[in-house]
Amino acid sequence: MATRKTVKARRRLRVVRHAPPDKGPEWRLARRGPILAYDEYSDEEIELKLGQKDSSDIEGLLIDFHYISADGEMSRRSLLCWQCGRHANKIYVRGYCPFREELRTFRIDRMSDVVVFLGEREAPIEDVKSFFAAFAANAAADSVTLMLDEPEN
Repeated sequence: MATRKTVKARRRLRVVRHAPPDKGPEWRLARRGPILAYDEYSDEEIELKLGQKDSSDIEGLLIDFHYISADGEMSRRSLLCWQCGRHANKIYVRGYCPFREELRTFRIDRMSDVVVFLGEREAPIEDVKSFFAAFAANAAADSVTLMLDEPEN
């Protein structure tokens, strides 16, 4: 019987094994049409597309980053962003995670090595907090509420 750790390792290998050579995380979403994902907070299905419609809105932005969970486990993630907001003095970003194939929420203070994909270009983010704080401020000005019951690790 496989342990939980073994199952997680197999999932990671499955994702890496299918990556075309010399391609970044964008390959996971670039060939797909709109992504339909269920949002448990609003009890609605949302549609996400790669590419921002408005540079002041995080929706459609593709990022790649290292993430450290609450229990100290580090993983590499990609996220097609949907929302960014504040909850209890922390900034969170929510979007479609191709690794888990569902909407996920991440605390930005647990992210490192964040890279944004803008078409064919990659742009490393030096100041992660300031980068996401700008999107969270725009969301607050537009009265967008990031709903969280209990934040993910």
